[in-house]
Amino acid sequence: MEATWKGTFRWRLPRPDLSNLGLWAIATGHALNHGVSAAFTLLLPFLAKDLGLSFAQVGLLVGMRQVMSMVVNLPAGLLVDSVGHRERLMTASLAASILPYGLVLLYPNFYLLLACQAAVGVGMFLWHPAAITTLSARYPDRRGYGLALHELGANLGDTLAPLAAGVLLTLLAWTGVLAVHVAASAALAAVLLQVLRARARHVQDHPAPLPGRTRGSLRGLGATLRDPGLLVLALVSGVRSLTQNGLNTFLPLYLVYSLRLPPPMLGLYMTLVQASGLVATPLAGSLSDRIGPKRVATVGMTTTSVAVVAAVLLGATPVFVLVLALLGFFLYSMRPALFRWAIGIVAREHEGTTVGLLFTVQSVFSALTPVVGGAVADRFGLPVVFYGIAASVLAGNLLLRLVPDLRKR
Repeated sequence: MEATWKGTFRWRLPRPDLSNLGLWAIATGHALNHGVSAAFTLLLPFLAKDLGLSFAQVGLLVGMRQVMSMVVNLPAGLLVDSVGHRERLMTASLAASILPYGLVLLYPNFYLLLACQAAVGVGMFLWHPAAITTLSARYPDRRGYGLALHELGANLGDTLAPLAAGVLLTLLAWTGVLAVHVAASAALAAVLLQVLRARARHVQDHPAPLPGRTRGSLRGLGATLRDPGLLVLALVSGVRSLTQNGLNTFLPLYLVYSLRLPPPMLGLYMTLVQASGLVATPLAGSLSDRIGPKRVATVGMTTTSVAVVAAVLLGATPVFVLVLALLGFFLYSMRPALFRWAIGIVAREHEGTTVGLLFTVQSVFSALTPVVGGAVADRFGLPVVFYGIAASVLAGNLLLRLVPDLRKR
């Protein structure tokens, strides 16, 4: 019995597999892609006080990233489907996501910050069409799981970077904290890009571009835009992104301005939201493959709307910590489910275009959220912004009921 148990135990242990190295490299790249901007978002309250920025100006800084995303996402998706060169796109993405923050350190002012956020917006959203289509090819029968790995990388970046920034703020000014993040991210990106290039020489996830593929990609875009179910999913994905970007922008401001939390507690609370997403993301991806993405997405949206309102009503109470954990868990569970749902509807050769479409719609909502939310906060107060976010999530949940699940389609 003991020998059988040991043999079974050894059989279940994961074995090292170098063929998965590219997958983990892509997940790590996604973490770097998000990490510096997540740290910068946490630094915004202190930056705003130092430079005398209004809530509307803070919202405009965050919104600029999403405006540039609207410009780049769909062309990037078409480029992936028609030309390829995924590793080159990911290299350009990391460079544009990290290096512009170094310029801010030279002469910090609102207009240079705005230009920096424009460049970062291009870099951050070049990443997704190339990375997601590569993962879809590696896991054709478990796309939800592959997307969950990718999202797990982003969650790690969004979790660890604010935590480190909150701790470093006890020792350094916001400029020093940003300098540490830029230097560390640039060094890690240099190593990561070597891994991606090495894997590109040994693994070909997609066939080489064929003559006429560009015309086929444009036809795929037309077919995508005529699919009502996919358009609804793109709209709901935009609502989910509105929620995430709104919370990333205004929750730190609420914790500092309204609850008057010290920097270490601010970093801890924001990390709690992201850490809950670390647990939810792989679980949601696997469940999307097993029971269908519709159930995962609808439960996530309903619970998120309730948690947003509860966070504002409870304030600085012990239950507030639990609410933040639930908020992060269900907010981040929606993304792999929605993307698994969307790419399951379209043909494989149009996945890049579909990813570009979803991120373009997300960018529209995410760009409007900090700008409109900042103006609302200046006029009516920060809590009103959170009530608006909760209402939009409930509306998106109703829209999801119009789209059949993959198993029923």
